[in-house]
Amino acid sequence: MKFPYTFYKKEFNRRMGELEEAFEKNNTFKTICYLRYLCHFCYSINYTFSNDRLEEIAKGISLTYLGETELKNTRADTVVFYDGFGLLDRGLANIYVNALDQLGYKVVWILYSYAPEINDILKKYEERENISFFVVSKSTILERMEVLRDKIKEILPRHLFVYTNPDDVCGIGTISTITGGIDRYLIDLTDHAFWLGKCAADWFIEFRNYGYNVGVKYRKILSDNMIILPYYPKTREEYAFEGLPFNENECQFVFSGGSAYKIEGKTVYEEMVRYILQTYKDIKFVFASNNENEIIKKLCEDFSGRFFHISERKDLDAVLRKAKFYLSTYPITGGLMTQYALQNRCIPITLCDEIMGETDPKTMLLEPHKANFVFYKKEDVLSEIDRLMNSESYYLKRKAELENQIISEGEFVRQIQCLLKDKKTEFNKIQQDVDTEKFLEVYRDNATYKKYCEIIYSSRNKWIYKKHPIIVGEQRVRGIVQRYLKKRRCS
Repeated sequence: MKFPYTFYKKEFNRRMGELEEAFEKNNTFKTICYLRYLCHFCYSINYTFSNDRLEEIAKGISLTYLGETELKNTRADTVVFYDGFGLLDRGLANIYVNALDQLGYKVVWILYSYAPEINDILKKYEERENISFFVVSKSTILERMEVLRDKIKEILPRHLFVYTNPDDVCGIGTISTITGGIDRYLIDLTDHAFWLGKCAADWFIEFRNYGYNVGVKYRKILSDNMIILPYYPKTREEYAFEGLPFNENECQFVFSGGSAYKIEGKTVYEEMVRYILQTYKDIKFVFASNNENEIIKKLCEDFSGRFFHISERKDLDAVLRKAKFYLSTYPITGGLMTQYALQNRCIPITLCDEIMGETDPKTMLLEPHKANFVFYKKEDVLSEIDRLMNSESYYLKRKAELENQIISEGEFVRQIQCLLKDKKTEFNKIQQDVDTEKFLEVYRDNATYKKYCEIIYSSRNKWIYKKHPIIVGEQRVRGIVQRYLKKRRCS
């Protein structure tokens, strides 16, 4: 359903007014709830890259509630790693904590008790001498803020890494009140989108120059406070291959995957998949994602027994090593998935809208001029696929060109030490003009009524619910129906 984007603008402006009113009246809980809603709102549709007023209110209300905590005599060998995600294999927490451990720092890894994979994380690292954990129990958001502040005050770390969700008002608000003999580093995982956190960091770690330039131009962060440090994907070699819905030894398959929204907004991705399956009758296609959409459903129906939708896999390395090639999502590509493909010598065929733009994986590679798997026209992607499918010698040549594109673990560890000592790495900050308009068009195209309703309902904000009673009622009924149908399918 085509939904006027002006509704989003009206929603944001109205709720900002209500946030200002709550803040002015010093209503701490209401202010924090509205902050969380508006941050989630901005991130969900990429409404803006940054909002200084949200940052000011987040710090202001936190200071009013918690007061300022000035740390003195901090411990030079101690690091707090604040993790708002709590994921075992996905993301960057593991590689940062491992690097700090290898460098001999005492690491206190802070997690929340409701983190999705907390038990797996605790078990995996239970025997590491330099790594200890502090788990924030489930409680009200204000109580969590107090607990977090008190623990950081007790630990007295010289360094604090912030790695969290774009709408983490609890963590960002609390850390914004911590001052004194401490250096706070924010790891920018989502350089393409809004996040709250400028108020809670002294240094900002970007994994590519694109994020650095967005930070300078759109977030208004000082260049001197930004650090470039590429990342590498954590290996998953410990997970044995779990199999596929077919015998992978009897046929070839193309692998793809990521959040379903990354293939919405345009028909191009679906067209590429259809071309592959219609042209090469013996090949199968596997899409890994924890959610689905109409595109995935239709492909499953139209290519029954050949197109398979599976959940995200821990044995990702093993799956990539068996795939003929990896087809990246479009119009939003998968940067981390591209790196996993490179790590496992699986050719990551990628279509982008613009050279060195947000979705171009070349922006995060060490030798971008050698990335012969990135294209800017659909026709060029299909031609490359034909060459890979029809010429074994060409296929092997392309695989051989995948080396040395991502930073090694050893080099990453060395650069972390540079970062902590000198507040810089050996990766240069290259100032370039970035045009985000094409990329933001994708988000505006996906700003539907359905998305609007999802944002409202996911707020879990009683004041927002009162403003949208019909939407909340519809979403509750939809949830009941979906749970009923799922129960029917499983019985």
